[in-house]
Amino acid sequence: MSGQGGLGEALFVDRGSFDPQPPRDGFVAMQRTVVRMLFDPAFVDAVYDSAGEALKGLDLAPELVAQLLGQDRRLWNADRLRRARALKILYEEFKTSCTLTLAERRKLALLDGFFSSPRFHEAVHFRGYMALAFASHLEDVGPGSPHFRAALALESAMARSRRLFRDARRGLDHAARRSGPGMWTSMPGVVVVALPQGTMALVQHVEQYLFRLEQVPGLALCDDAPRPEPLPPLSEQADVWLLEPRAGGKVDVSEISAAFGAIIQTCEAGADLAALRRALEPLDAAQHAEDYVAQLVEAEVLSTSTGARR
Repeated sequence: MSGQGGLGEALFVDRGSFDPQPPRDGFVAMQRTVVRMLFDPAFVDAVYDSAGEALKGLDLAPELVAQLLGQDRRLWNADRLRRARALKILYEEFKTSCTLTLAERRKLALLDGFFSSPRFHEAVHFRGYMALAFASHLEDVGPGSPHFRAALALESAMARSRRLFRDARRGLDHAARRSGPGMWTSMPGVVVVALPQGTMALVQHVEQYLFRLEQVPGLALCDDAPRPEPLPPLSEQADVWLLEPRAGGKVDVSEISAAFGAIIQTCEAGADLAALRRALEPLDAAQHAEDYVAQLVEAEVLSTSTGARR
């Protein structure tokens, strides 16, 4: 399973910072305020109706506020497809979760409302990753069914994997930064997620449904249009999946044992042999920690710091 296509564009547009923090420069704060206004007509109205309240805490100089209010209010919404284009990119990355949300709730406003939500405004203001903010928004508004939760867990983990990998390519390896000598760390972007058995079949089922809709534009408007239901069953038993990001937004997904999963998860923050043995104790596999680590290092899933004890 992999993710490509529009994800290359999504990764380019979705510009999170290494350490999100409030803008310290007034012009930077204004730029981020402009982005918020371009996407949220309600915020535009709030700024024009009561700038002091709407922009409270941003420390914008009076002359910058005057520049904002000097624009014709109607120009902020001149591009009426801006939100739709951005939503299309986000939908591509969370297509199963979004489809299940729309199938059960039947309201596009639940997805489009992201651009008026606190999640969106916080992501812009603190320069967080937009896709991860959208995942949190889906968790807020989604149906909460087992199928939705399973799909969102997978797609959120894949989104996180892509961005950890991207951060590392830009010079920040989060795992390596938290580790020290004598420790193992997961490779950049490597993520483990436990999912109910049947989750992959669910994703494939939804992808096939969306493919059918794409064949005939407007098909969804028909009373006899196909529906995604019935959905494949999910089991209470969980499988453990390894996510390995590649260039261009692709993420390789493979099933692994619970023991391998426990080691990789522990190594996300850096771990020594003692920590790995403790992580394997609930699985009665602590005695095999060194063998498991050696296999994962050989598979280039883990990396070892100088002086790591084998």
